[in-house]
Amino acid sequence: MSALTALLVFLISFMLVAILCKMPVSYALGTSSILVLAYGGLKLSIVPQFAFSGLDSFALLAIPFYIFAGVLMEYSGISKMLIDWIKSFVGHVRGATGIITICACMAFGVLTGSAMATISAIGKMMVPELRKDNYPNGYISALLAATCFLGILIPPSVPGIMYALASGAKISEIWMATIGPAFIFAFGYFLVNYIRVGRFEKNPEKIPMNLIEKTKDIGHTTIMAIPALLMPIIIYGSIYGGFCTVTEAGAVSCVYGIIYFFALKFINKKRIEITFWKCCAIAGASTATIGLLNAFSAVAGKVMTMVGISNFLSALITSHISSRWGFLLLINLLFLFMGTFMDINATILIMTPLLLPVAQTYGITPVHFGTIMIVNMCVGFLTPPFAVGIFVSTKIADSTFGETVKEAVPFILVGFLAILVTTLCPGYIDIFVHLFS
Repeated sequence: MSALTALLVFLISFMLVAILCKMPVSYALGTSSILVLAYGGLKLSIVPQFAFSGLDSFALLAIPFYIFAGVLMEYSGISKMLIDWIKSFVGHVRGATGIITICACMAFGVLTGSAMATISAIGKMMVPELRKDNYPNGYISALLAATCFLGILIPPSVPGIMYALASGAKISEIWMATIGPAFIFAFGYFLVNYIRVGRFEKNPEKIPMNLIEKTKDIGHTTIMAIPALLMPIIIYGSIYGGFCTVTEAGAVSCVYGIIYFFALKFINKKRIEITFWKCCAIAGASTATIGLLNAFSAVAGKVMTMVGISNFLSALITSHISSRWGFLLLINLLFLFMGTFMDINATILIMTPLLLPVAQTYGITPVHFGTIMIVNMCVGFLTPPFAVGIFVSTKIADSTFGETVKEAVPFILVGFLAILVTTLCPGYIDIFVHLFS
């Protein structure tokens, strides 16, 4: 069986199983891998061996820890704490409600690491406030879809862990590499928010408040937000302070989340409506999904190597693309397209073993390659026709798909700018990578 035939069997069977049969991505990967092995006359007994090897990693333990800690914080009512804290800094400026939404999504995403959790929690809190300030429904929906993935770009990030496992790069370096693009997104969104809404607002009423009162207000909201702010302090401080590894920091944050959850439950039972065991179930389901994805993607990667698909793609690309810039353009288009319809973790685990070796032949480092991939996949959350972020935000904001897409165009342009800077300026990425080294 030729490598091209194996690749076609894999891709066609994957699309048929995943899309037509609506099978989860992890099972579709496993099914396609088994079909390739069967078609090539290879032993199927190697499948469980490869699946086990995909899960046999100490670094992989970080994922359930961060997911569980994020779920506990998500259901502990920290979204209001963060919004009040950010509001005390932003003050009364034009477009303040939109700015608060952007910053709150960034801050909440840092704690949960989940785009869908962020859009749900912050959306429920901010949609009534945005409507009160006469923000159009379509714009509200587009704003939520554009900001929900910012937490993925700021550590701790599960996709960052997945890429590090797939590429062999350091998790801490991948985490730091995506911070720069996150700032580009944030400042670009601030500008879009002002041009689209802020400049049309009337000058807000000036509330007489001297420096002492302002300081007291910030101090009060900061104290109230300490439980939320401690989580990233614990994670970053323990990792970059050299006290523990990324995985161990995840365990520490998990312990902190459990302590905070039960302390809040003891102080005010009505404040947390969900039970601890329900949180365990939610975190367990998310962890199982990622675990299966990791196991079957390892099988797919090994099978592709065995039948020569990796070498075939490498030879195909290098023979038709002679320049580094041509390859960078290719992977940007590919990842942006895949981000519109595929799960970010699945794409990372499938494409990294295939394209990273080729990227390195063009002098592209694993950290730079991973940053390009993650940033493109995040923009895919917002890019039609299959934009997951838009589908979710339209329900929360009670908007239509067409209205949201129209309002999302400026945010998508900001995403393209972030992709451009990430691709052409690897030195900008390295600034953050070496910040604590």
